Amino acid sequence: MAMAGQPDTKKLQIELARYLLFADKRNIPIKRQDLIKNVLKDQPKLLPKILEGAQEFLKKTFNYTVQEVEHNKNKYYILTNNMVKSEVQVLTTPAHQTPQLGLLLILLSLIHMSDNALDEADLWESLKEFGIEKSRSHIDFGDTEKLIIEFCKQMYIEKCKVTSSKGPTIQYRWGIRSYIETRMKDVLRFCASIYDVDVEIWKKQFSTHTGAPENAE
Repeated sequence: MAMAGQPDTKKLQIELARYLLFADKRNIPIKRQDLIKNVLKDQPKLLPKILEGAQEFLKKTFNYTVQEVEHNKNKYYILTNNMVKSEVQVLTTPAHQTPQLGLLLILLSLIHMSDNALDEADLWESLKEFGIEKSRSHIDFGDTEKLIIEFCKQMYIEKCKVTSSKGPTIQYRWGIRSYIETRMKDVLRFCASIYDVDVEIWKKQFSTHTGAPENAE
């Protein structure tokens, strides 16, 4: 029990864990400032200790890991479930029942095969091969453009403004969350399945992109 005038550390740790769980429902990274404002009542010095306890609680109770990431000079927190992470391989099968995740894998595959920098015009041109058009609602994905915006908010994909020989353009790249939650070998297998080729042809690209040896499984 906390002494009079002292914060109840255990209670705050549980409150922070609960806040992380509920805030993560939309799969959008949680701002550090939101944790301080909504749970710690603007007492930032408490965050390291309270967060450590919340992390231990989430790991022990739900097998969640809390990842801290930095984006545009701001700190965010992402929850990943270690029990689910190993099931990414299921996404490589056509029978998977989560169309949005199937679309995400298509996008990550296309971006990866373009050396992690794919112009917006080229993205939409490539998506046409899968029957996906910007101006039409897809039977499985619905409003694809809206879904891509959501993937950007969730940090699975990063949308960047760049200037090239073609002039100002928009490029799409892998987002921080994809590197944390997605195994490159599964994306390569998915690439192989949609292009109907042997995954072996991309082992050199795999090692270059990840720093892993070419015989990585």
